[in-house]
Amino acid sequence: MHIGFRKKKKRSNYSKAEVNKLIDTLLHPLFNRNPTFIILDSILNGLAEQNPPEILLKFIHYNLPKIIKEITS
Repeated sequence: MHIGFRKKKKRSNYSKAEVNKLIDTLLHPLFNRNPTFIILDSILNGLAEQNPPEILLKFIHYNLPKIIKEITS
């Protein structure tokens, strides 16, 4: 007789909020050095959140103006 076992869902060691905090802590101090870090921050937070449309809107609202200002000054 074969007894079926449910496969355990692998749990992350960190919550989404903790992952975002780690990303932000690492990258935010580098924003003034190069705008690429702002883009990288947005991409990594988007991957952590698993909600690309929301992250894209946040990027446009919060980060794109910073990048444009950096490029034009």
